[in-house]
Amino acid sequence: MKAKAFLTAAIVSAACLFSSCGDNLIPAENNFSQMLSADSGKPVFVSVNLLEKDNEAAVVKLGTELTSYSDELVSALTSAKLSENPDSNDLPGNDTILLQIEILRNDSEVQKGMDNCFMEFFKDGTLRVFGTEQFCGAEKSYALSSKDLDKIKKAAEQIVEKRTNCPPPMRITDPLSSYAYSGAMVAPAGITWDCADSGGQGKSFVADALHPLDAQASNVKVNLYSGSVMLGFPYGFEPDNIKITGWDISQKGDTSPETLSNPKSEYENNISSAGDFTEMFQLERSTVYQVTVFYDSAKRGERGFSGSADYYFETGEINQ
Repeated sequence: MKAKAFLTAAIVSAACLFSSCGDNLIPAENNFSQMLSADSGKPVFVSVNLLEKDNEAAVVKLGTELTSYSDELVSALTSAKLSENPDSNDLPGNDTILLQIEILRNDSEVQKGMDNCFMEFFKDGTLRVFGTEQFCGAEKSYALSSKDLDKIKKAAEQIVEKRTNCPPPMRITDPLSSYAYSGAMVAPAGITWDCADSGGQGKSFVADALHPLDAQASNVKVNLYSGSVMLGFPYGFEPDNIKITGWDISQKGDTSPETLSNPKSEYENNISSAGDFTEMFQLERSTVYQVTVFYDSAKRGERGFSGSADYYFETGEINQ
């Protein structure tokens, strides 16, 4: 099973986590409250991977889909009481990792890409925290109480259990960049979705969005080192069909039928199985993109969902 996936938790407005806390709480440089806050105005995502359950994982964007469940995860993370281990490298074996949580924020102020903070939770209560230093702080490890570990684990499990309720964010990665967290996370915009709730009852919804060429559209800005990128989806969400349409960025604000029907680039691929999905695609500079993925209704019983989702982003110059 792949250990690849991303889960986005819920935006929280937390003041200072440490204003009335004990001495054993997470120090300021690892302040999850700040990392999971909307104060920066930048999109924040959280990836959860349950290693104990065959690497089950999910992805959501803070403050949008699965909000009540991601709120619980944010609450569990920001309220946990920790004591710092004197040696951050003295860790249990990797085979005892119970849970992995990754926090990602678009538009890093230091690098062309994302800020990252990665957390590994071990069965004995050890927590390892590392990532981009300006966002996550220095690498450290902590001792976590069994009560807090259980609370975090249960919150993560709820998000994974509900992951088919809505399409996940798409991750854009530039593999030729020297920066490990190049690219961006893109939340779905236009959505047509059909799935089953926890009781097995079917439910469906449609979410409309502005066209990416609309002057008011808030497209994700993606800085690229090269034009060869990976468009990644969590395990289990590999699409049956993907269509990529691009318009020159100078056309933004023009949503006339003529412009929409005459893009400068189009790509479409039908995918027979998840293993046949190739994540590598070639993008152009200064282009507004719409990526549409489709999930066949014939596979709804197997997957637990079907439908389509649109993802909007735009590129700037390349190799700068």
